[in-house]
Amino acid sequence: MIADRSSIPTLINALSSSDLRLQEASLLALKAIGEKRIVPDLIKYVQASSKLKPLEILIETLAFFEVWEMAEIIQNYLDDPSQRVQGAAGIFFYRMTRDPQYLGALKINLSDENAFLRQSAAFDLAQCNDPVLKQMILPASLPNNVKMASLKQMLENHISAEPKNSRDSQQVDAISKEILLDIDRLIANAAEGNLPPHNSSVQHNKGGSSLESDTRSQLITALNSNNKHYHGLIAELKTSRAPDSKLLTKVCLETPDQDIRAAIVQFIYVLACPQAVPILQSVIGLEVANHCQGKLRRVAILALGRIYSSAELSTESKRSIQQTLEWAYTTPDDWGLRYAAVMAYETMGMKGPLSFNLLTDATKACQSNMIVMLRSSVAESAVKTSQRVF
Repeated sequence: MIADRSSIPTLINALSSSDLRLQEASLLALKAIGEKRIVPDLIKYVQASSKLKPLEILIETLAFFEVWEMAEIIQNYLDDPSQRVQGAAGIFFYRMTRDPQYLGALKINLSDENAFLRQSAAFDLAQCNDPVLKQMILPASLPNNVKMASLKQMLENHISAEPKNSRDSQQVDAISKEILLDIDRLIANAAEGNLPPHNSSVQHNKGGSSLESDTRSQLITALNSNNKHYHGLIAELKTSRAPDSKLLTKVCLETPDQDIRAAIVQFIYVLACPQAVPILQSVIGLEVANHCQGKLRRVAILALGRIYSSAELSTESKRSIQQTLEWAYTTPDDWGLRYAAVMAYETMGMKGPLSFNLLTDATKACQSNMIVMLRSSVAESAVKTSQRVF
């Protein structure tokens, strides 16, 4: 994780261990460090026939370092009994040739009944260093968190492959923008695939009655499937009017059911309900104990961004939202929450004049994740352009 180059000799030495897990950990560490000078030692390790090896990680490491001279050996693993080893061999040959025939095992794995194999296939595709392959990941039966993480890895690989002078510039290429937009859409969905993964803000602006209807139906379904009875809220949701915000937020606070909470936060996001600011800030204040809470926090941040320009908000409430965004952008470890804070700020800047700047030199200095930094660059450009108009 710290990618310390001084550890390379010890890591290479650890490959001679009889412990497969130690060999695997050493390969992953060498891959993270990324020094091509290890390739001769890697080849020696492959050619040593005296011990078992963690084949999946080994083949992925060879693909990462582009050790194409090992192709004849890796060819044998395209038909390996292990589906994951087959997938790793597919990564190797696709990166080497860009021939789609080598994606066959990954396609099969991506639609397998085993959820862990599907998840592994998504990250395998991200390692193929071809952004076009995101089109295989997006419609797959996977949680949004997995899709987000695999697209993030795909984008990181794409950025790393660019010439250094291009990476240092403020310009964001078309491929990067496209993947960022896909991540935006995934972050805006707290229901993790149960709702259509549309870009809700865009959809709402185009006449979002369909999106509101879908979100309302999702919430009714979640409420009906719970052992507790939420007759009052269900009755209100079945009408065409906006439900009582106090009742909506009361259920969100009191229910232990994460599906209901996710659906309520999603509904608040779609409605952009000003009365819900305190409940959204309460959700954002949760410690992240699982993926579901992480999703809730991200969509709650987006909802604050949509609510910020409401005429019903007091100056104090707006200042409180500013403070929440600044905290979310600079403090949490969750890269997705920082990313969502940037999205929310962009939404605020596009709607009207802003009295504060989230993306200062000081706050940007708190960012170490290249994808958050890239999204910040896109948002900063959009907000500056909009603010000049206002």
